[in-house]
Amino acid sequence: MTIFLTGSTGFLGRNLLNYLVKIQPHQPIVCLVRDLNKAKTQWPNPPANIRWLVGDLLQPESYREALQAAELVFHVAALVGLRNGDAFFTQNTEATRQLVEALTPSSRLQRLVFVSSISATDRDPASPATECMTEAFPPQPQTDYGRSKLQAEQLITASGLPYTIMVPAYIYGPHLRVGSSTDRLINDMKAGKRYTRFPFPGAISEIHVDDLSEALWIAATHPKTLNERFLISNPQPLSIVAAFATLAECLGLDHTFTPSPASHLERYRRQKSAPAANPILRRILWEHYFACSPAKWYQATGHQPQITFSEGVRKTLSHSAQGALPARSH
Repeated sequence: MTIFLTGSTGFLGRNLLNYLVKIQPHQPIVCLVRDLNKAKTQWPNPPANIRWLVGDLLQPESYREALQAAELVFHVAALVGLRNGDAFFTQNTEATRQLVEALTPSSRLQRLVFVSSISATDRDPASPATECMTEAFPPQPQTDYGRSKLQAEQLITASGLPYTIMVPAYIYGPHLRVGSSTDRLINDMKAGKRYTRFPFPGAISEIHVDDLSEALWIAATHPKTLNERFLISNPQPLSIVAAFATLAECLGLDHTFTPSPASHLERYRRQKSAPAANPILRRILWEHYFACSPAKWYQATGHQPQITFSEGVRKTLSHSAQGALPARSH
């Protein structure tokens, strides 16, 4: 069985490749990469079953033959961010269109696993986010990033290919991107930024990248995941207060929350409501904006993430302490 992987030098793809190598040490893994030097830097002595294929998702002639020879395809590559811009539709939607069209004639394909984003579902901007998202929530993405991922989902579901769409919540772990939300939060905690001491009432769902990698393999091989879409996260949302406190403890910081009555937090909210501020980032702090339920996934597969936030943060910090966080990639 041959595995085809996109995005193998990015945060999630790199961790997924590491997982695949461990559980499938003898299966060929073809990794589509745009920068061969970057791949070789990350894997100076790659296992014999890894094959680097230099190409570009937007140029299917560079990978079509290898793609059609694969039984399992993991489409992980993406341009990420809670922002807007045409590049998201090029790198996420159009790239997926090209991959689907290149894959459609394949008779070998057993499963296409696509990693989408919780931003592809998102929330109604006029309604408070008080309940966990489920697969039944009507998609209403609020950013071009989210819209591009939703369009990519729609291309896959309409393709007739055997697929599983995975919609992870907040992902963190080794090989964090510089400038990612976790990277910024860690640096802000170290710098003693005032907002990290506010007892915000929000909550998020999260999943460590190792748990997600395991879930992606299950998605590719479990009979009950065929042609389904799943939200995936740890079972219970994590409060912002608990997230800040855990980070501080793992960083060894003397951290106490500033007593902040509702009126104080509301003034801070208004300060952060300037037109230039990102409303999604505000809502994450005050609401259960990126909180979701993985109940459908658990009912279908029986799989449940095992890494707690505290354990996951310690693993992340331990890894990043061994060297500088890598440059941003996708």
